Amino acid sequence: MPRAEKRTDKPFDRPTKRVLIIDDEETIRQVLTEFFNSFNHGTNYKVETACNGADGVMMVLRGRPDLVLIDLHMPVMDGLQALKQLRSIDTTVPVMVITASRDSKAAAEALNRGVFAFIPKPFDFGQLDHLVALALATGRPRPPSMSHA
Repeated sequence: MPRAEKRTDKPFDRPTKRVLIIDDEETIRQVLTEFFNSFNHGTNYKVETACNGADGVMMVLRGRPDLVLIDLHMPVMDGLQALKQLRSIDTTVPVMVITASRDSKAAAEALNRGVFAFIPKPFDFGQLDHLVALALATGRPRPPSMSHA
């Protein structure tokens, strides 16, 4: 079975997607990093994290991610301010808002800025898995049927 050996010996043959997680909670950053490291969709994920919106925007300026997950409420620069700046840099990168906030006004504003999905905390990992696969497959700012708050 040489082909099977070649496939397992060369994981770099799989495409790599860069994911940026912007959240002020270290536990959330760790859980999401583990989530992407455990993905088995034929893709390798390079996960980068930022603890506030300002750091996240700087990371996007250094190199475009394939997907951004961002919290709404953070110190230094909140998620809505960061989202506005991210959209001025790149209008096409899929962005998912992850938040424990039930602020429908903030959710509506985020969705109006072209967010791919709004994902409430605590996460439904099955839903998150599905939305990540959709976001990376389509690469569009919004899917036809959007997750709601």
